[in-house]
Amino acid sequence: MAEFRIRRMRFNQRKRQGLAIFAEHGWLNPPTWTVLARFYPVRAAYSYLIQLHRWGLLERRQDLRGLVLYRLSPRGLRQLAWLDCSVTT
Repeated sequence: MAEFRIRRMRFNQRKRQGLAIFAEHGWLNPPTWTVLARFYPVRAAYSYLIQLHRWGLLERRQDLRGLVLYRLSPRGLRQLAWLDCSVTT
């Protein structure tokens, strides 16, 4: 059985990683984002993405099958740029 190592991230590191995934991939549903971000448990990812949406960092919609999808908003793009600058300095 494969062993998964889950690394704890500080808040801004996690936010930067999460927003960067949306910048690279566009519209994603929470389970797909969870795999890309290695964010477990999955139910916690739903709560985290809702919080980013409430802060205006993500846009939210439903596809034709009723699945919830998220993508980076313009405000989220500005936040990602700010986080990138703060990480490199």
